[in-house]
Amino acid sequence: MKFIIILTTVLSLNVYAHKKHEHREHGAHEHGAGTLGIAFEGNKGKIDFKIPSESIFGFEHVAKTEKDKKIMKEALAKLESKITEMVAFDASLKCSVTHAKVEIAAEAKHEKKHDSKGHKHEKKAEHSDTLANFDVTCEKSPVGTEITFNFQKHFPKIKDLEVQVIVDNIQKSIEANKDNTKLLLK
Repeated sequence: MKFIIILTTVLSLNVYAHKKHEHREHGAHEHGAGTLGIAFEGNKGKIDFKIPSESIFGFEHVAKTEKDKKIMKEALAKLESKITEMVAFDASLKCSVTHAKVEIAAEAKHEKKHDSKGHKHEKKAEHSDTLANFDVTCEKSPVGTEITFNFQKHFPKIKDLEVQVIVDNIQKSIEANKDNTKLLLK
């Protein structure tokens, strides 16, 4: 239960950080821009990741063709299997990351627009986000160590990743916009 409160706090901080930096504020759904929350209590933690699906598998529509289904399945499998490379804890901690849940949250909207001649056009817009939650167990607390973020080598369309980390009484944030971004937990 305490993790839910911590993760809610992390995500609230993330929303606040977006609003605070108006020049970098994202809309509700901006391709390439995502959030990552990491919360630890002692040696047990959670990772909460959210990004537009286009940044993970290249499209947002519901996968209907065999080709799209294969692309989506492979990208989501990569997200699960490479999470320990994308969020790399200090090796001395001997952390294990287990899959909790990966899902797609889709939304379809009908947008009405008028062209230059005043004709009304309706367009169906599909948006989806990829949401992933993982459990982390380490042999000891990550306090005093570094976390290295390497999302772009696996998913090059990720351009702006806002990271919030809470480890015991430490709160840190960083933008992991390129591989090998490090965050010291002191």
